[in-house]
Amino acid sequence: MESSFGEKVQNVHTTLRQRFDKLSRVAIAIYDPQTDQLKTFAHSTDGGSPLLQYEVRLSEVPSLRYLAEHQQPRVLDTLDSLLGSPSEHSRKVLAAGYASSYTEPLLLNSRLFGFLFCDAKEPGYFDGAICGELAAYAQILAAIIAVEFFSIQTLNGALTTVREFSRYRDEETANHLHRMSAYSRLIAREVAAHYPLSDEEVEFIHLFSELHDIGKIAVPDAILLKPGKLTAEEYGVMKTHPFKGREMIALMIREFGLDGIHHTDMLENIIAYHHERFDGQGYPEGLAGEAIPLEARIVAVADVFDALTSERPYKQAWPLETAFEYLKTHAGSQFDPVCVAAALQSREAFCAIHRQYRDPVIT
Repeated sequence: MESSFGEKVQNVHTTLRQRFDKLSRVAIAIYDPQTDQLKTFAHSTDGGSPLLQYEVRLSEVPSLRYLAEHQQPRVLDTLDSLLGSPSEHSRKVLAAGYASSYTEPLLLNSRLFGFLFCDAKEPGYFDGAICGELAAYAQILAAIIAVEFFSIQTLNGALTTVREFSRYRDEETANHLHRMSAYSRLIAREVAAHYPLSDEEVEFIHLFSELHDIGKIAVPDAILLKPGKLTAEEYGVMKTHPFKGREMIALMIREFGLDGIHHTDMLENIIAYHHERFDGQGYPEGLAGEAIPLEARIVAVADVFDALTSERPYKQAWPLETAFEYLKTHAGSQFDPVCVAAALQSREAFCAIHRQYRDPVIT
């Protein structure tokens, strides 16, 4: 099985350590140009990591923005300039005992994908020899990230086209998918301490969650768009969409030659199991508790919250606080209580996402 991106970073660190034994940390943060967010993604660190589940707007970090704009690396022979910095990243780097650093923007065809951060516990460690090798590895890592994300964009774009042709547009608005994936990422970040999730896995949950209901493409419009309650027979057809979606994804990955995408098991789990319930009363398999894959339990909370707070032709949008109360009431029955606690912990961020990606009013 192909190694994950995190494992690739660890391999790079191991290789570099053979010549540069004081290199203590190699870390990658990825950049999302749509939100201007720079997010921790993968690392290899001696004795743990100084920073996990962290994000910041690039526009709020002038030093990194300068590196990106001028497409150049930065070497700090000492970290004295970071003393008194309000940045959480700077505080944790100093607390870890690092004494010098190297930072390189990850660029491909002038597009920014993220940053490479390297640290050593020896002042002035980053001389010409190591900087030359780090610059070369930065190009390789940028290309790997680009291929990974372009592959996901290709898959997502193909499925979006299919969705448009199938006229499956009633509930799956672009804003719904943006909100749902953003909620999923917030929950994943919060539960990462309880259920060990790497930053890389958190990001892939965010990327894959938009495809959660893609199997509904295969549901007849007469059932999918029915304004009233479904009959038992119709509901039986509706309940086939998770497995149909999983089959569709597997086929498209094969047909488009996208087998190199990492964590496709997480994608399949999200699609197949986000309608399972924590008490075992969901579908399609009636899984219960932690037998339901974590990524599906996370997306279930995000999906239901957005459905409740969104207006539809047949219902009014619920107030956000009413929806939060619903999650709380159904923790342990419909939902994983840890995932619900994570959503409640992120109330302010949920509300900000709801405002940012507001649907047009239905008239």
